[in-house]
Amino acid sequence: MIKRYVQQVPVQRNWDIEGYSNYFFGDDNELYRITKRGELRRIRRSIKRYTQGYVLKSRFYSLSQLRTMLRRHDLTGRPEGF
Repeated sequence: MIKRYVQQVPVQRNWDIEGYSNYFFGDDNELYRITKRGELRRIRRSIKRYTQGYVLKSRFYSLSQLRTMLRRHDLTGRPEGF
């Protein structure tokens, strides 16, 4: 059996992506995906021809396309004052 060491780094969710509830940008400006196991996976920026962007669910989105899909994360479920 292979033992995997998972480095857990606390990441605060800042930006949500409309239509992709499992993907978000953290406070360190990196894109993350929440897996079915609840693990956080960092998504690397990729380049297609001369365009930078990310691959979300097997579809490439350029940075300009993603910018219109970003929504500020709403902190719900927390008591006021925290």
